[in-house]
Amino acid sequence: MFNSKQNTTMQFINSKFLLPALTALCLAATVVFGACSDDDKLVTGGGNPTITVSDVQPALFGDSITVNVDCSDDIALSTLKATLKYSEEEVENVTLRTKENGTYKVRLYIPYFKDIPDGTASLHLVLQNIQLTKTEKDIAIPLTRPHYDHLTLYVDAATQYRMIPDADNPYLFRCTVNSPSSTVVPAYVIAPAMGSNGNEITFGQGTQGITQGVTGPISFTGTSVGTFECTFNTLTYEYSPVYDPSKAPQEIQFSASQLEYDGTFIQGRKYIFAVPDEFKAYMSKFWIDPDFFTPNADGTYSFNAVDGTYHLNVSTDRRALLCWATDNDKKPLTLADDGSGALWIIGSDGIAKPNYSFIKGQSWWTDTDHALCMSQISPKVYQVTLTIGKQLDPANVNFKFFGQAGWGTEFKGTSGDHHISTSSALFVVGDGKEHDVSGTSVKLDDGNIYLVSPNKVKAGETYVFTVNLTGGCANAVLTVQKK
Repeated sequence: MFNSKQNTTMQFINSKFLLPALTALCLAATVVFGACSDDDKLVTGGGNPTITVSDVQPALFGDSITVNVDCSDDIALSTLKATLKYSEEEVENVTLRTKENGTYKVRLYIPYFKDIPDGTASLHLVLQNIQLTKTEKDIAIPLTRPHYDHLTLYVDAATQYRMIPDADNPYLFRCTVNSPSSTVVPAYVIAPAMGSNGNEITFGQGTQGITQGVTGPISFTGTSVGTFECTFNTLTYEYSPVYDPSKAPQEIQFSASQLEYDGTFIQGRKYIFAVPDEFKAYMSKFWIDPDFFTPNADGTYSFNAVDGTYHLNVSTDRRALLCWATDNDKKPLTLADDGSGALWIIGSDGIAKPNYSFIKGQSWWTDTDHALCMSQISPKVYQVTLTIGKQLDPANVNFKFFGQAGWGTEFKGTSGDHHISTSSALFVVGDGKEHDVSGTSVKLDDGNIYLVSPNKVKAGETYVFTVNLTGGCANAVLTVQKK
């Protein structure tokens, strides 16, 4: 009987041990019936098999122990069976051929399982002679869980970390890992052999969760790249950090050969852009569109736009990570009649991300390298952030809001089903009439956005343009705020 102060359910019994048990029974039957060979002298009478066991010392879970068993009878012996039990459940068994009287060494492994506290296991011995007469004996073996002075978190042959036990919990171990390229550290845990009878034990990801004796990598998942703490408990097999989809950032992988990504993004969720070492210096210099992503101190980026599918493009020419909304077929999303979907900007070569200099001489081009997708920061409310002298040329402000990345639906300053107005005194919506621009009468094309006083803005000033379509596409309102 495996006794303990705790009432423990023996969850560790499974097919791993049932199959060896059945195999051992079959083997035992073969040995018993094979005992009546030509050189065995059958003796009438039942015989009197006797077992004497030397003192059995306490052991640790994970030990390999040897039990010396003296076996004797006045007729030939047949087999000695040794079965180790935890709470009446067989966890290990051995069958020895015992033809002659003498001392037999029973070598047993003391299985290491999760959630099993210190206690007493039962070693059940059965000695049988050739007349099938048998005697049985139970031996108590005190067992304790080993208190390791360290564990090893094994990532690969070149990367290993020493885990130190917690001061208040001998089963809880900690270490700090460094993962500059990824939030995930795939590793398994190694416990060293304890004493002369101990065995090294590995803990890894098995088919039924974390288990002993396997080396499948456990995914220790931090909330950001860099250094973070990893823990493992040798009693409960609990580990941390564990991937939590509601908290952990989503990792997006880029490489020199994979510069685009399509996927679903969630507003407010954190994302991290992971790249291989050879690409890291290259990626660190990139401009990441602030309308879609806000950088955080931990190296992650919070997504600003509403939930939906988006395309990310690493533009090596512009050293920028650009973003636009897509439909289910990964095509640029268009504007719906109710104001949902996507709103685009097409204009002169004085507006572009991350700098208008990248499209010099390419005015009013309509592909996604030129058309700007505005970030939908709330349902039917769209935003673009432009800095004078970077994304916006103050001497060449001329652009329009469109319902697609190309010609088609466009917003005009005159009445219609797609009409836009603004109260801004600095940036105005053209209506096809003559207006005073810096002291000169200029015809402003219908629906185009102009800077009426370029001398009133300065290089480095940032303006946030917001288009509100909650009142319908026929009542679009443009607001411009200096940041």
